[in-house]
Parts: sequence; structure tokens; C-alpha cells
Amino acid sequence: MAKLLKKMKWTLLTLVSVVFFLWFSSFVPNHRGAKMSSLGVTKIVIDAGHGGHDPGNLGTGRYKHSEKDISLEVALQFGDYIQRAFPDVDVIYTRKEDKFVTLKGRTEIANKIPADAFISIHCNSAANTAAFGTETFVMSMTKEKANLELAKRENSVVLLEENYEQTYGGLDPNNPEDMIVYELAQKAHMDQSLSLSAKIQDQYRERVSRRDRGVKQAPYWVISFTTMPSILTELGFLTNMEEEDFLNSENGKVYMASAIYRAFKDYKEEIEGVEISVTDFDKPIVRKDDVAKGEKLAAVETPSDLKNEQAIYKIQLMASSKQIELKPENFNGLDSVDEYEVQGLYKYTVGEVTDYKKAVSLQRTVREKAFPNAFIIAFHSGERIPISRALEITNAQSNN
Repeated sequence: MAKLLKKMKWTLLTLVSVVFFLWFSSFVPNHRGAKMSSLGVTKIVIDAGHGGHDPGNLGTGRYKHSEKDISLEVALQFGDYIQRAFPDVDVIYTRKEDKFVTLKGRTEIANKIPADAFISIHCNSAANTAAFGTETFVMSMTKEKANLELAKRENSVVLLEENYEQTYGGLDPNNPEDMIVYELAQKAHMDQSLSLSAKIQDQYRERVSRRDRGVKQAPYWVISFTTMPSILTELGFLTNMEEEDFLNSENGKVYMASAIYRAFKDYKEEIEGVEISVTDFDKPIVRKDDVAKGEKLAAVETPSDLKNEQAIYKIQLMASSKQIELKPENFNGLDSVDEYEVQGLYKYTVGEVTDYKKAVSLQRTVREKAFPNAFIIAFHSGERIPISRALEITNAQSNN
């Protein structure tokens, strides 16, 4: 009897999903979907997470700025890059100041335009203060417990809204099954959402040297009600002191905004089938009190400085709050593992090359054989620097 009731429940849910999707489609403008390639990406909605009386996560408590502040600054910088590079693209913000906007209000902005893409910007948190890295989400039901818990935490912002029960038709932010009916609306745009997400993660990893935690799926409400390719990106963990320092720095916000902008440029190029050449806007701003102790961004080099020492590329395997003995058996059989330490966090790398292409090849080998999430990092004059800076140094030396 229990099995029969369970089967009847899922049959009813499926029927409700189909009916809802047909009803929902009748009220929403027919979005471009597969036809987008002929129309181009001309309207984007940028959503800075949280705001007003909803601060988002507070990080370690060492800074007055919380998630709502960092996400807004990065969102505005990202939008500024687009407007300067693509004057024909309409950039619409769900908020441009510190104010509270409901989840429904955010998605209604995108749906009414209608937009060609929706990007929601957030900062992560975790009970484990050693957790670090970037990740980007698309809307989908999942059984992955960590993803569900993260979605529940973000979705719980609806509890701060007045009359949320009526606004969301009685949906429970703590019950992922309530989101099944909305999954259908995003399936039409899944490929494009995944493509945009992958490009963002690539830029975080390759240009800003952030740990790539991958593209994931979770039932976030803010990207469930939209009717266009939609993603939610986590810039890093404010509960990790090193990442919190980076994301509170001017350099950190500039580089993260630049990474999303470059991913948008690549996505627009892919959708429209036209190669796009645009100017680099991100220039590092060096302020000693803004960067993490022990891993400061090197000062901007003059042309003569660039000739003195080569940039070094390494492959970072992992980080640990506890020191790990440098034996192959502790690193999935890899030999010659090196260690460096930043604020009590031990980081482990292999390889040391001056050719970026060789670094990419080495990264691919390491990922295939031992560490799927391994990523490239760079050093110059003993200081860790962004990949973009390392490439500038490498290119300057090769031209001299």
C-alpha cells in the first residue's frame, strides 16, 4: 500500500508539473531558446544577491562588508565592463544599491523584459572554514545533499518577505520537492545555462587562479522562475579567511567581475557565431591592506621589471588545514609534490614550468590520473600572482 501511495504521489506530481508548465508558458513571452543564435544576446539581467535587511552570509566577522555588499560591487563592475565593451547590450540590474528585493521581484524583472540571460552573483559560506573555491549553479533537482542544503539556505530568504505564503503559492523553501514544477521551465535552456556556467568557471580558474569546484545543479528559487538561460555563481567562501580577504580587496572584486565579463563575452560569441574582440578593462589595484598576508599580489611591473625574472606555473592539487607528509601515497601516487603555507593553510602543488601551454598539458595529465579538480597557479619573484599577470609577464619576455 505504501509503495502504491508513493507511486500515486509521483504520478500526481508529474501531472501537475505538465499542467503547470503549459499554464506558465501561456503567460510568459515565448523566449528565444534555440532561435537565440539568430537574434543575439542583447539584454542581460545582473542580480546582486541579498540586500537591505538581508545581509547574506557575514563571513568571519572581520569585515564590515557582508555577502550583500561584495555581490553588489562585483555586479556593478561586471555590468560596467559590458556597457563599455558592448554599447548595444542592455544591462539591467535587479538592484543598484543596498535594498531588499524579493526573489519573485528579481525574476519578474528578467521575465518582463524579456532578457537573454540572467546571472545571479553570491558569496559562499560553510561550517568548515577550510572550504574554498568557486562554483556555479544551474536549476535542477538533485539528490546531492550538500547542494540541497546550500539551495535551502539561499531559498530561505523568502521567509524575510511579507506574505511570502501567498506570494509563492504555499511553496516551502525547505522542501526541494516543491520545486519540481519549476524544473520544467528551465529544461528548455539547460544547455545554454550549462555552457555559460562552464565558461564562468573556466575564467575563475584560468584568469583569477581560483579553485574550480565545478558547475553544479541545485533547486535555487531565483533561477527557477526565470524563462531564459539562468545561472547562480558563488564567488568564493567568506568563511575562509584567505578568500574573504581576497573578495574584500579591490583587486579581488575587479578580477572576479572581469572573469564573469569574459565568460559573458565568450558566451555571446558562441550564441551569435561571431568572433568578438574587446578591450581588457581589469587593471590590478595594489593596496597592501587589501590582500591576504603571505600571498599578496605582486606590484605592477614596469617593462624593465618584466625582463628580470620569469613567471612560474604550477599545478595546485589541494589544500589542508593540517600538514601532509610529502609521500606519493598521500597524493594519489604523484611524485615531487611541493608545499607552501598561507595563514595556517597548507597548499600542495606539482610541476614548475615557464610555458603556460606546458602547464595546461600538465594540468590535464594530473586531472586525468590523480586530482580531477587540480588547477593552474602562478608565481613571480616568489609571490603568487593571477594567471592573467603571469601571461602578461610571459608575453612581454617572449617579445623582447
